[in-house]
Amino acid sequence: MTFLSEADNEAGISVKFNSKDKSVPVYSIEFNSEKKSIRNTINFYYAYRKNIYRIDGLLYNKKYVSGNGFRTYSAESPIRYFKKTSDTLYEYQSYRDLEKRIATDKDGTKIELFVANLKDNIDYSEPALFYLSEHYGISPGLGKGEIVVYANYRFNNNYSSGDFVKMKDIDEDIYFNKEQIESLIDDKYREFMTKTEPNRKPIYCSVKAFGKNTDEKTTEELNDLLGNICEYYDLWNKKETIESFKTYFDSEVKRRVEIYKKNGTLNEKQLTTYLEELNQVKSQNSLESFDYK
Repeated sequence: MTFLSEADNEAGISVKFNSKDKSVPVYSIEFNSEKKSIRNTINFYYAYRKNIYRIDGLLYNKKYVSGNGFRTYSAESPIRYFKKTSDTLYEYQSYRDLEKRIATDKDGTKIELFVANLKDNIDYSEPALFYLSEHYGISPGLGKGEIVVYANYRFNNNYSSGDFVKMKDIDEDIYFNKEQIESLIDDKYREFMTKTEPNRKPIYCSVKAFGKNTDEKTTEELNDLLGNICEYYDLWNKKETIESFKTYFDSEVKRRVEIYKKNGTLNEKQLTTYLEELNQVKSQNSLESFDYK
């Protein structure tokens, strides 16, 4: 399920993940699958010890997530009480029979919500609560099957509109390293990394040396890629095979080169050097040439 917000010309995506063991409800915002940034970032909410944390994370190989930083989730005095205004029903895009509900903030701002009932008996309130309260300061009480489709904000007779929902199913398995995330929250990350560090890993994860023709910018991008690859290996080597690791190396190089070509971060000469260096490094992606801890 995705929540797409275009209020104030800011687009973001929110995905609700169903935790198979039912212990950790996770909600992601700004899940970007369009290859627009070099680092595959993912932000998500994580329930742990009766608190909810908003965590900045990294997405490896399109399916493995690690935490990178966090803060406690909180919304400042969210508006909770929305009243049905009349029996009039509205239409918006493909949605029919929308009910309008309205609330007034303490500063006089009026917020009109247009709510659809999908009549599927699914509770959409949790992801809506987290997303809408943090980004818009509202916490509408939603019944089963109800979603917020559209909203109007009335600031002293000026209007601002928000287009909130685009629904679709995403059939992907995404894995969260719970021990890694929780050690980050508990300030025990050094102990976690020491305990989980693999006995053997690629040599370039310990020592990186590039040719004399590699300029500063190319070196920076090479280090960023290899750092990402090594983090992925450190965290997920027990889950992934060496062959999968090699495949990720190749696909990540290809993905980044496409971005460099599109946004001009590296010119043709730099790209040639970048690929030459990585082809040399790639020969170390086998157990025979892995370095011992």
